[in-house]
Amino acid sequence: MKRVFAHLMRIFRKFWFFLLIISPISPIFTFGVIIIMTVISLLCFDDPVDVESAVEDILNNFSEEELEIIFAEKMDKNVSDDKYLALVARYQSYVCPKKLDAITTWVGSESKKDAYIYNYELNDRKFDSFDVDVQKQHILPSINKDSIQTSRVINSGRGIIFSYTYKNSGETKDVVFTNEELKSL
Repeated sequence: MKRVFAHLMRIFRKFWFFLLIISPISPIFTFGVIIIMTVISLLCFDDPVDVESAVEDILNNFSEEELEIIFAEKMDKNVSDDKYLALVARYQSYVCPKKLDAITTWVGSESKKDAYIYNYELNDRKFDSFDVDVQKQHILPSINKDSIQTSRVINSGRGIIFSYTYKNSGETKDVVFTNEELKSL
């Protein structure tokens, strides 16, 4: 019920003027439009995010110190690369899943001994045509070598893996960037 109410609120926020105009003409028609718009919103769109409860939830699961480490603009030399990457992976996985486009959902991250892994789920029937080399060339320009996270991945001797799992079959294809490749960026 809370989910339906959130979608109703989204409709009223976005279409209040339209609903205001048609409501005096026919209240029954207006009610029908609201029902149809709510059903479409429920089926086609992600649930609206309640920002206050999301922030409160993050504050309950991460200490202020941990959040300062995650969002620091400069690299803190007192925090090891392993601790930093584990903390960032925990935070990124906490805020997931995130729908990135029509077929790709980021489901989380993990920090392993040899690689930092971004996990994605694909909803596409054309997974067989997924070309790792093409995807690697597509991802390469988006890797920022100067970011704190990438710097720490490189410093720790890890690589980066973008792991894509096809939702229906569970088949996985990995786009791997070795530590040497990251250093040469």
